[in-house]
Amino acid sequence: MQSTKEQVLAYLLNHAGTFVTGQALADQLNLSRESIWKAIQALRQAGFQIQGQAAKGYCYQGTAQLAAQVIEHACRQFKGAITVLTTTPSTQDEAKNYLSRHTLTTPQVWLAEEQTAGYGRRGRAFYSPAQRGLYFSLACRLAQPLQYPGLLTTGIAEAVRTVLQQFYPQAALSLKWVNDVYCNGKKAVGILTEAMMDLETQTAQTVVIGCGMNLTGDAFPADLTAKAGALGPGEKVDRNQLAAALLDAIIQRVGDYQTGAFLPAYRQHSLVLGKEVELRGHHETITGPAVAIDVHGALVVATPTGPRTVVSGEVVKVNVHPNN
Repeated sequence: MQSTKEQVLAYLLNHAGTFVTGQALADQLNLSRESIWKAIQALRQAGFQIQGQAAKGYCYQGTAQLAAQVIEHACRQFKGAITVLTTTPSTQDEAKNYLSRHTLTTPQVWLAEEQTAGYGRRGRAFYSPAQRGLYFSLACRLAQPLQYPGLLTTGIAEAVRTVLQQFYPQAALSLKWVNDVYCNGKKAVGILTEAMMDLETQTAQTVVIGCGMNLTGDAFPADLTAKAGALGPGEKVDRNQLAAALLDAIIQRVGDYQTGAFLPAYRQHSLVLGKEVELRGHHETITGPAVAIDVHGALVVATPTGPRTVVSGEVVKVNVHPNN
């Protein structure tokens, strides 16, 4: 059951951009005017921007804070549980800890204002300061056990890039295989997709998709300034609207990734195709021109002994600067 504050916020969200009188709120929600006033004050104290004008009432104008109720209201495809944390070591660990204790029946997402121990591939730290990024992990079940992980990872990357391009139309976004999003030649978004193995069936059908993105770049430590980028230095976007759009796009891609319909767009925005790369696998390093991304999302590298098709690994060196 929603609290009074949640009921008032829901009504204002449904009428965002227009004024609603306190009496109308009281009548519609079957509450007293005093309860409405107290709820409005509590919402303002929680960081919600609610304008009030005499005789006109109240108008919701947004919030700089991540808010589960606002994100849920903005979602169109994602229908799952949303948890917003002020701070956590890692949203990815939040998701995996939950899965260790519960059976996942509906999608769940954890978002954090700040991560103190965020990480990406190979456990590398991901700088996650408060108010300057968007960090979340989505746990969901695939319709069928995972067969083509390369399609899932490349598909999610392209879905994320597409949404970010809509919110940051001036940004020059590209994709480094498998699923890093670069902006103007620097890494701005890291995506980590981990499959959870079912010990009984020996299949993977539950996945945790973690995204960490730098929205503004005015606070990078000195050791990151040369390689870390931001999507919109000096720009501000509504993080709740951005989170909702990303969740919608990712959950839709989880449902259709096996078609590979996104691969032409992924290839078009690849920053490794046609370039000399150094790719580090589990037991070897492969160097040569990246010549193709195949129908399963694998990277094809030309080597002196012939083409090599790599399903998993990491491109550790590539000329990412478009003018070089």
